[in-house]
Amino acid sequence: MDKAKDNKFIYAVRFIACLFVITIHARIPGIVGTFIFSVSRFAVPFFFAVSGRFLLYDHGNGPVTDVSKIRSTVRKALVRLLKISAIVYMVHLVFSFCFHMAKGYSVSEYLGSKFNLFEVCNFLLFNSGRIVYDGSYVFDHMWFLFALIYVYGLIYIFAPVLRKWYKALIVILLSLLFFGELLQTYYPVKLFGIGISTWYVMRNWLFVGMPFVLIGILFNDHVYRCENIVKYKIPSIVMIVFGIILSFLESRLISEKEVYLGSIIIVLGILILSECISYNGDILYCLGKKASSNIYYYHVLVIAILDIAAQNGIIPWDVLVFKPILVMIICFVLFCIKPIIDYRKKNS
Repeated sequence: MDKAKDNKFIYAVRFIACLFVITIHARIPGIVGTFIFSVSRFAVPFFFAVSGRFLLYDHGNGPVTDVSKIRSTVRKALVRLLKISAIVYMVHLVFSFCFHMAKGYSVSEYLGSKFNLFEVCNFLLFNSGRIVYDGSYVFDHMWFLFALIYVYGLIYIFAPVLRKWYKALIVILLSLLFFGELLQTYYPVKLFGIGISTWYVMRNWLFVGMPFVLIGILFNDHVYRCENIVKYKIPSIVMIVFGIILSFLESRLISEKEVYLGSIIIVLGILILSECISYNGDILYCLGKKASSNIYYYHVLVIAILDIAAQNGIIPWDVLVFKPILVMIICFVLFCIKPIIDYRKKNS
């Protein structure tokens, strides 16, 4: 099949993955919620892997291998990413500023709490800290954008040795990720005064962003040479199902983690399946291509506004029992209706 960058199945899964991310930040209660929460941990690694899958893809010519072309391709992707990140960050910063001014903070108090040395260090080391979240919105989901910036920058710098090192780096970094997660559960040590159980110590550009982007690049290199990948259709489906079950078992038998072994298996299964089937679904493809990014970038603000509305008596607290559904509905109205209308007009 045509291994084009415009892979409809990948876009459809991107949309579904964004809905899973919503359930991370607005949890569904009960055992069903626990199951969905554990499965949802594949979503962000999947976004990283897809970024790597198409980063060095040259349609019709196979993977990009020339160092100068790698750097040219990555530079363009990095410029686009920096522009997107600046816009998304400024929207959240304006929201945060207005929230804190309404709470009676002075400008100096606000800036001092958000941009002090400790928070800057957290941001630079882990892509987290109050620079990317605070009391106005309490999830640091923007870490993904900044982690991807780091990864792209490092790929640009180390382009000459990318394919010499990437297999070893994947193994080493994922091994360190899971070793760190075991320490979080069984021996929660402190590193430089920060407990390893702090979520962003293991979930950052180094231990999640880099290995999964490299997995995407590695997959891109090998899928181009695979002449009969369709034979892996059933195994890929089995991988996805097994990864889902394993993720749930890991969450119940060990503890809740940022990334499970099952998450890796799900991501690999989806990547393989995306090359094995011809998917022609228009709506999910359209939503994945035109709406999924905005859902990821701004769903946390929707959650924050619902929480603020409940805190101020604008909506009853009981309504927030349905928060995941409400957030999905609001995001659909804000980000999905127009792309669907435009897509249907274009293809009518």
